[in-house]
Amino acid sequence: MAAFDVSIIERLLSDFAWHADRAEGDALSRLFTSSGTLQVGGQELVGRQAIADDCHRRALNPQRKVRHVWSNLRVDRVDANRVSTTAIQLTFEQWAADTPANVRVNDLFDTFVQETDGGWRFATRVIQREIALAI
Repeated sequence: MAAFDVSIIERLLSDFAWHADRAEGDALSRLFTSSGTLQVGGQELVGRQAIADDCHRRALNPQRKVRHVWSNLRVDRVDANRVSTTAIQLTFEQWAADTPANVRVNDLFDTFVQETDGGWRFATRVIQREIALAI
């Protein structure tokens, strides 16, 4: 896989975290194909609208703050237009000011496809919780 392609995948991972952290559901959903799937928290969300709606739902509590940090990216080309990746994500979540934050360590399993417009998007994303901590 060319270094340029890897930087595109890195940007998609960072954009996912950025939009999720700011409750930008519409922008988050556009990172996915029209029939893309997101599995998170025991749910499987199918399609951009379901992904956007879930992001907006998570932001209903205005005191909730969340930040995502990813690392340990591994990229494997499946074919010319498909890439699979694994990474680790730390999720920091606080439900009210001056309360302890929760931290989750998640494994990320992603499949990206290059669509006919040349853009790369998530086809599937699985966020699998591995460790949960309260700090």
